[in-house]
Amino acid sequence: MITKKVRRKLYEYVVDELGQMIVSGQYPPGSTLPNEDALCRELNVSRGVIREAIKVLIQKGLVEARPKTGTLICPHSSWNLFDPDVLIWGYQAGKKLEFLQNTMEVRRIIEAEAAKLAAERASAEDVVKIRAAYEEMRKVLQEGISYSDEQIILLDLKFHTVILEACGNELIAQIGYTMRQALITARQSDRHDFESLKSSLPSHLTILEAIANHQPQQAYERAREHINKVWDDMQKSLAEVHPQKLG
Repeated sequence: MITKKVRRKLYEYVVDELGQMIVSGQYPPGSTLPNEDALCRELNVSRGVIREAIKVLIQKGLVEARPKTGTLICPHSSWNLFDPDVLIWGYQAGKKLEFLQNTMEVRRIIEAEAAKLAAERASAEDVVKIRAAYEEMRKVLQEGISYSDEQIILLDLKFHTVILEACGNELIAQIGYTMRQALITARQSDRHDFESLKSSLPSHLTILEAIANHQPQQAYERAREHINKVWDDMQKSLAEVHPQKLG
């Protein structure tokens, strides 16, 4: 599996820079961004780039353009917290534990319900896809195939994504996928425990079998148990690196 690096446009770097400043509180709600000329000088880009970046930030609910006032930072309640970029900026702003805890709580709700619905609605073709995704992950983890941590995480993402798709509810699937993508992006720079992933294979299998056997309640319970185990392992890993934050 080869992961392609996507080239970013200049305004996307500006979106990232300003987004982090806003979410971190450098520009708090109620304040205004510097004017275009000041931002152009500070970030060494053209007015056109600044305007494109501001449009994106408006779509994310972070800012509002007001005539004669400038670009106003919106209250936190207006932010699109399900936007992957907004999620990651919160993580990068030092709210690591809060981000992970909130993300895992949403996953516990969404993915357990998705597994339950998949057990009710999955077609024979859906089950084949889920089983194939599990087998691909199992082979890599149990047979020692040389994959990078990122590639292994993507295999795990694939398994849970096909379950989300099999649940028959596009809204649940989209929320679940967004939360997983944000979590993966946030943890790319962290140490990833291969043995922890390997030890989670049995819980993946119990979810698969419950769905394949069309047992909704079992699928729901097995999915919650799986998320709980993942969160426990994640906290142990974090405690080794940042014990003072989890004490």
